Amino acid sequence: MHSKENIVSKCKINKISEISKEKLLPFYKKLYPERYKNLTENWKWWYRVDKNFAEPIILSLDDKVIGQAAFLVNNLIVSKKQIPAIWFQDYAVLPEFMGFGLGKLLTKEWMKVCPNQMAMCSPYSLRVLKKFGWVDNFETKRLLRPINYFKFVPFANNLNLNMLDSTLRFFLKKRYDYNENIKPYNLSENFKTLSESFDLKKLPENPDNYPIIDRDINWLNWRFMECPYKKNIYFFEYKNNFAIVHIYFAKKIKRLNILYNYSTDGSDNTKLYKLITSWAINNNIDFIWAISRNQNLRSIFPKVFYRPLRFASWSSNSEIFSVLKKGFLDLQGIDSDIESAFYLE
Repeated sequence: MHSKENIVSKCKINKISEISKEKLLPFYKKLYPERYKNLTENWKWWYRVDKNFAEPIILSLDDKVIGQAAFLVNNLIVSKKQIPAIWFQDYAVLPEFMGFGLGKLLTKEWMKVCPNQMAMCSPYSLRVLKKFGWVDNFETKRLLRPINYFKFVPFANNLNLNMLDSTLRFFLKKRYDYNENIKPYNLSENFKTLSESFDLKKLPENPDNYPIIDRDINWLNWRFMECPYKKNIYFFEYKNNFAIVHIYFAKKIKRLNILYNYSTDGSDNTKLYKLITSWAINNNIDFIWAISRNQNLRSIFPKVFYRPLRFASWSSNSEIFSVLKKGFLDLQGIDSDIESAFYLE
């Protein structure tokens, strides 16, 4: 039995590339039971290893993985200058080793990696980060548009309620009937079209100097064409507005997650979201999910389903930190691990 002091002194810190798959597997299986297989096979993609200057940190004791501090490199634009930054994600310590100060040990190590850092936090990780001077911001919301409400009732999800679902969809169709139709295009088969429009995208107006996530063509290729679930990724287009979506089944629920939306002419995306909702109603989608700070979307996503995201940030540079504290105007479902953590296969 190790004492607290003994555990901390005997722990070893390594880069994830120095740890074998066989040692990662039991750790991921215990901490992430629904996605451990994919995480074990695809951690190089999840954390964008081999493409950046840093990689996740693994904590071991007696040759057993007991903790991890993972992160994803993503440059930002702050005050019109590109700066290096990392998204902190998949931060965990095995339950039997919590309370020994290992979370603080990991935090100290990964905060040496990059001077500018961000995270979408759990309540636990946010408590730890605040002790190191991080500041939170809850302005961005998770949005949800239920279509089949019965999927949200645990006992009803196991019943055959097709008649009631059809009745609900009938009334929703009347509400979202725009006499215009759009359809999804498979991303892999139409990537050239998407990448050409992506090169022309307009950044949101930013008179108040919010930080901007730097999403370039290399980011687009990594996030979508190299993605392990790209067969389920599509995009919609309407009058120079594009929305990349993830359509899939999980736990008997057919989901449509809006990952990333952009425009080539700076026009508003509200009509595109309404047309996506109309398509979803007619194609047996159970609910639509998105991440946004846009107040105009409340006509589509009921406010009762809004959930604030726990965004937190830190920088060793006081000027950059003052900007990061504001949060992002354009944080979306594609960023950090907000949506990818849903992938269970």
